[in-house]
Parts: sequence; structure tokens; C-alpha cells
Amino acid sequence: MSKNIHMLDCTLRDGGYYNNWDFDQDVVKAYLNAMADAKVDYVELGLRQFKNQSFLGAHAYTTSEFLNRLDLPDGPTYGVMIDAKTILSEEGSHVKNLDKLFLDASDEKIDFVRIAAHHAEVLDCKLIVEHLKSKGYIVGLNIMQMSSCDEELIRNFGKEIQNWGCLDVLYFADSLGSMLSNDVAHVYKNITKYWTGDVGFHSHNNLGQGISNVIEAKKIGCSWLDSTVTGMGRGAGNAQTEYLLLELNKQGENKSCKKVFELVADIFEPLRNHYKWGPSLDYYLAALKGIHPTYIQNINADSSIPPRIALNIIDDISNLDNPDKFEMKALETVKSNIASDQGVIDGDSASGLLEGKEILLVAQTEVSVKYQDAVIDYINKFLPKVMSINYPSLTKNITFDNVFISHNQKVRFEKNYYSAGGYSYIAPKRLFLDEKINISHDYGIFVKAGEFEPRGSYACIPNYLTLAYAISFCLDAGASDIKLIGVSGLNMDNAQHKGMQELINILLRKGVSITSLTPSSFALKEQSIFAI
Repeated sequence: MSKNIHMLDCTLRDGGYYNNWDFDQDVVKAYLNAMADAKVDYVELGLRQFKNQSFLGAHAYTTSEFLNRLDLPDGPTYGVMIDAKTILSEEGSHVKNLDKLFLDASDEKIDFVRIAAHHAEVLDCKLIVEHLKSKGYIVGLNIMQMSSCDEELIRNFGKEIQNWGCLDVLYFADSLGSMLSNDVAHVYKNITKYWTGDVGFHSHNNLGQGISNVIEAKKIGCSWLDSTVTGMGRGAGNAQTEYLLLELNKQGENKSCKKVFELVADIFEPLRNHYKWGPSLDYYLAALKGIHPTYIQNINADSSIPPRIALNIIDDISNLDNPDKFEMKALETVKSNIASDQGVIDGDSASGLLEGKEILLVAQTEVSVKYQDAVIDYINKFLPKVMSINYPSLTKNITFDNVFISHNQKVRFEKNYYSAGGYSYIAPKRLFLDEKINISHDYGIFVKAGEFEPRGSYACIPNYLTLAYAISFCLDAGASDIKLIGVSGLNMDNAQHKGMQELINILLRKGVSITSLTPSSFALKEQSIFAI
């Protein structure tokens, strides 16, 4: 094709979905130098947005103040991405909202802005494009989930945007990672029915087709090609920058690979091993079933979900009304298999069952395994009631009086463990009617955000953590003292960790006394399991 090829690397933006855009600045420096050395044309430094509901790193906002402290090597053209809803849903006029986020291009260290838009937002982006152009930016519009659009809609997008007369590049994205080369060609053919400007393609790698789809996109006429280092990006990630450099060089481009290869080996491969982006069976299934990749990313980040259970949860998600739209509440409902409209699941009163007893609650973690011998010594000396949080898969040398299970996501797919283990369970019986397990006490459950209150026959708890359920039971049953083993909280990025901290904050606020006998990063009272 005669059009100039523009290579755009968006590692700091798309890769941020794995580390909350909190990149170490030494990593950023090495990355930027490698991009400049490789003669990458465009570098997307991050997002720019208003949203401030949890901690996100600098590249989630990529403010002009932050960029003024960043050394940007000569060579690439630098820019950011905004989500269309950042502007469309914010109070006030679109123009004023844009002016809050962007100075004129002459006063910024960025020269391009890409707008990411869902189908329903595309035609509302005209004013956004026009105003950014008036401020001096190169402007791209990235239409997401194009694999789910029919021909008429794709052509209509091209026709309407052509009439705007102000857009520099029109992108289409394989957001669900489900496109093959013929799908790429199909979208390109229809979008260029009326659109005559540059076309860009953003590939995802769920089916392992990331780089081959980018090569196909170039072959048929796309002139803007996205990639990220080692494919770092949401879900299964993207086409790999290092692969694309090699492919472009095969086709006569003059790209340097040395510093990028060093960057991959020294920094990004270790990061990939840690965060585990890239193709997998989970992501492949998600692409085939039209599931938003954030569902899979959240499932994989939850260390409490074994791989076999994850596959079944994915199957359940595919049966949602809109699996291509991520909703955390829907994910939690599927994971727990508790319908959102069930409300209170009542049980039998726990009153007096543990009156005056000391309780040892043992989490199934490596920390519990590490101190297992000391725990056994403690049990032999003080004779507490010993209870496991979920099935005792790790601490098999400890004898448990009871095992707590509060939701049935694990039991559904590990029936052999639970039915053959010989343990006595405390659980909401209504959730386990189809399971052959020995429930010695039917204690109910009600999940209500921000709440913790033992209610005699059921637990009102803020989330689905079994520990919350267990503590509620112990309090209702009259326990005199509750001690924890293995509640360590080592992974700050883990959703379970954050749920635990939420629970502990509520317990502290309510004056509930619990003590950890093993090391914990949570704000818990601590004693030592060895001080006996």
C-alpha cells in the first residue's frame, strides 16, 4: 500500500490494566529510550481522565504536570487516550470538560489524542474531535468491539465520520480478541466504503492471532498499527511490539530492535511472569464466547479460584445477558452462584453453641502451612475449637472441629473433596441442597455492602469472604476469643486482599476483637503463635 505506516506503541496505556498504571519511573525511562531507538512513530503515554475512585498510578491520568517532569526522548510523537464517556458523562459542556483535561497542544508535551468509544457513543464524539483539533492535536477515534457490529452499522460509522471532515485516523479495535484475519478484512472493507482517511487497527491476542491480524491489517490497507512490549495489555494482551518490529523490517522498514529486545529480556518478561498476561485457555474461551476480557483478568487475579473452577465460572458468565460488558456485581454473583435477588438466606440459631470457647480460625494459605507445627502445639496446650476457612486443602495435619463454607463456587466443582473429606461443615444449607456434604449447622447468609452484623441465625456481611461468615458465626455462638492463623494479606493487588481489609476496617469500627497469631499485613492485633 502507498500510505505511510505509523507504528503506535501503547504499552503504558494498555499495559496499565495490570498494574493500575503505576509504572516504576526507571522502567518508563528505559521503555521510552527503547521506543526512540526503535524509531517507533507514536507512543501513547497513558490515559487522561477525571475518575478518582481508587488509587491509580500517574499513567492513568498523564497530566501535563506529570509530563513536564518526564524526559521524553526525541523521535516519537507522544500522546494519550481518553474514554469518550469521560467527556460525555461528566457534568458541564463537552468543551469545558475538554478544556479541564487539555491545554492547547502548543502548551503540552503531547501532540496526539485518541478517543476510545463504544458503538452508542461514536456519533456523539464529533464535538470532542472538533474541539481537540481546534486545540492543535492529531486526533484518532478508536471504535471498540467492532467484531460485534453488522455491515450496515460499520458503513454508517464510516459515512458519518467522513462527513465530519476533521478526524485524522479512524481506528477499529478487536476488543474481545475474537477476530480472525477474514474478520479484520471484513471490517476494513466496510469501514472504507465511505471513509477515505487513514485507518488504524488495535489487536487483542485472545486467540493467539494478535500479530498475524496486525500483519493482515497492514496488508489490506491499515496504516496505523498498534502494539505493546511483550503484548502487555488488558486481558490476553496485544500484538507484541518486538514481533511487529521484526515483521516490518522484513518488509523493508528501518527499525532498530536491539534496545527493545534488551527491554523485553531485562524488564518486561519478568513483569509478564508476575502479572501473567498473554494467551491462555481462559482468554481463548472468552473470545469464543464473546466475554469481556476484564472478567477473565479478575478471575485470574483471584488466588482463591482454582483453574478448573475458573473454567466453569467462564461458562456461567457466557450465559449472562451482556457478557461483553463488564460488571463487577455480575461477576461476584456468578462466582458465588448466589442470585442477586435471593436476599436473606436464613438458617438456624447459633446461640450458645460456642459459649465461652476460644476459637482458632485457620485460613488455607502457605503461611498456615509454614507455622502448622506451632499451631498443633498451640492446640494441644490450649484446646481451642479449631475451624478451617474453606476446605482444609493445605493444613492436612491439623484436626478440625468444623469447616466453614459460605458460598458454593468451590463445592460445585470439587465435590469429591467436600463429600469424601469426612469433615463437619457450617454452611448456609439452602445453597448446598444438591451437594452430598455433612452440614452440621445451617447458618444463613446475607451480603450487604459495608455491613457486618451477626443476626443470630445468619450472617450479614459486606462481601463473600468466608472469613467474614465464620467470624459472624463465632460471635453469634458466644465465642469468648477469636484468633486467626494464616490471614497474611501479602498481595496488595488481589481483590481478596482488598475485601479482607474492608472487613477488618468494619470489625475495628464496631469494636470486634480478633487477634492474628501469625504475621499479617492487615491492621490486626497480633500475638505470636510461639509465645506459649
